[in-house]
Amino acid sequence: MKTQDQKTVRAFIAVRVPLELAAILHKKAQHRAGDLLQHKLRWMVPQQQHVTLKFLGECDDTSLEQYAHTLEHALTDMQTFDCMTGCFEFFPDAHQPRELALNMHSGQQLNTLARICERTAKECGMRRELRNFRPHVTLARFNQHHHVTHSDFFNIPSYRMNVSEIVLMKSETTEEGTRYSEMKRFSLQPLAKSA
Repeated sequence: MKTQDQKTVRAFIAVRVPLELAAILHKKAQHRAGDLLQHKLRWMVPQQQHVTLKFLGECDDTSLEQYAHTLEHALTDMQTFDCMTGCFEFFPDAHQPRELALNMHSGQQLNTLARICERTAKECGMRRELRNFRPHVTLARFNQHHHVTHSDFFNIPSYRMNVSEIVLMKSETTEEGTRYSEMKRFSLQPLAKSA
């Protein structure tokens, strides 16, 4: 139970996009948006790009410590893997989009990671996620509702990304917008080299 003076943080688990790749995705998406849509979007800076695996919500230090400890054990057998960027997508849909995102594909590994994070949250008595997991990277948010079509955003080439760790992040609202910062990293197991 939280005491009156116990602070909470808004937390989530994510895979961070490497800065070099994030900069490429940022530049390509801005180019695809063109002059017509540029001013209608608030762009995520490359340093903030990530794939959210599990949103934890408002958590106190004790809950986060318990979650981090439990998650570390749950990830013991999870190995590093590659994933690929996919097509542009609009959330919740193209008629009244709030976010411009890019799909991520990994076979089932990202889904497996998300399930582990979700199961761990349940074990720790934290909130359940009711929506289905759809791995994506948010590139920008729409300032106003603006009907778009996929023809506004031609697909970009696929890029490969190695996932060797996941990160416990906190989200803070500032005058400049939302800021994310790392709290703890969880390394995945390196792939065994074949003889």
